[in-house]
Amino acid sequence: MAEADEHADLPSLERGRDLSRIYAFTDGVFAIAITLLVLQIEVPSGLTSNSQFLDALNDLVPDFFAFAISFLVIGSYWIRHHRLMRMVREYDQTLMAVTMFYLAWVVLLPFSSQLIGEYGSEVTLTTVFYILNLALIGASLTLTIRVIVKHRLSDPKYEWELESGFKSSAFVSGIFLLTAPIGLVLGGWTPLLWIVLMRLDPFERERKRVAEKGGKPERG
Repeated sequence: MAEADEHADLPSLERGRDLSRIYAFTDGVFAIAITLLVLQIEVPSGLTSNSQFLDALNDLVPDFFAFAISFLVIGSYWIRHHRLMRMVREYDQTLMAVTMFYLAWVVLLPFSSQLIGEYGSEVTLTTVFYILNLALIGASLTLTIRVIVKHRLSDPKYEWELESGFKSSAFVSGIFLLTAPIGLVLGGWTPLLWIVLMRLDPFERERKRVAEKGGKPERG
């Protein structure tokens, strides 16, 4: 009988409402990943004049460019995840698993960023590797939203927001994958395309339009 009662308590260990540890761990991983970006930029050594300093800075331009792009990417994905988790009211084992899957690609980004900073112009395949890393972050976020909806882990009032977020995340992942072949030609300059293409995301534009109106979306 005691054993039966013990097993009856198992669901409470696999599903619950205490999301604080997921928040803390996720924020910590993002903070470390975004900090590692700047640590990839090596401080010039042996400088003896201003001209040498300026020359060294010029040599570091690709690294600073990679840092800026990756900083914006990690920041935008943290914002998306933060917005998503505000709609979640409880967790289960699957949500924790896909969250770990998502964070695995986030912590890989500093390595991918260093690759394009060092070799993006000469070895364009490094840019493709970077793009695939970003696409996997987007795909894993899309999967996370899918799990939240399918397992009914969110507040029902956020149904439209979750549906919009799912489509937007899938759209962004698709953009990354579509630019992968272009990366073989443009190399480290490929991220400039994203500045234009991301603005074409119809789902994010609709979300912002609804937010500005402060109301609910119109349903057909």
